[in-house]
Amino acid sequence: MADNVIGVCKSVDEVTRLTTKNNREVSKRTLNLIDMSGKLVTVTLWGEDAEQFDGAGQPIVAIKAAKLSDFGGRSLSASFSSTLMINPDIPEAHQLRAWFDRDGHAMEGQLLTDIKSTSGGGNTNWKTLSDVKNEHLGHGEKADYYTCMATIVYLRKENCLYQACPSQECNKKVVDQQNGMFRCEKCDKEFPSFKYRLILSANVADYGDNQWVTCFQESAEAILGQNAAYMGQLKDSNEAAFDEVFQQANFKTYVFRSRVKLETYN
Repeated sequence: MADNVIGVCKSVDEVTRLTTKNNREVSKRTLNLIDMSGKLVTVTLWGEDAEQFDGAGQPIVAIKAAKLSDFGGRSLSASFSSTLMINPDIPEAHQLRAWFDRDGHAMEGQLLTDIKSTSGGGNTNWKTLSDVKNEHLGHGEKADYYTCMATIVYLRKENCLYQACPSQECNKKVVDQQNGMFRCEKCDKEFPSFKYRLILSANVADYGDNQWVTCFQESAEAILGQNAAYMGQLKDSNEAAFDEVFQQANFKTYVFRSRVKLETYN
């Protein structure tokens, strides 16, 4: 299986020489590439590529038709049919460079060889946002789940809060009866109060694409750094402070575990 891969050369080993079965000597060098997912992949270079590769300055490395191996975890090999490019003049390389110089250089990175695949979904289905679109995730009968690392670029303040049923198990929206009571259709009851819940629309981006995602209660609270009750209070009493919470939450990077399903209304 061949893959096209691009990443920043985070670390590089010295050249070693192997003797093949027919007594030919071959040069070999391994390097670790990191991208904006925070994942590291080991790439093996052979022959002249191994001899000539210079990892000084942590260059961007792009490999066309790298061979994917599952031996002892995922790793890549730049075989003799692969094309190796150092600091190519393409948008992805410039975006990676900017990301690495700003944030990425401080990341330890997690080797793909260390990530054990688990049945039942786990956090194993790592995708970039362009993969999600290109692979038409969510277009099947069932929803797809994927994990990505992305940065919040915009949060929609409008309609991010709703008044919900105050009973423990129910989160249904209530109807204001205009008489100090709030009716929940699901519970078929009226209550003298409600609880605020968050349903936050966020635009998130990685180095290749961006995507709108909906973050419900717990994930929305984590992104905003405030709970729904406090946000409801601010919205009613201090709009400037309410806006400030959204400003502060922008341009932070998270690992998102997302569900994707194409649904058509009307």
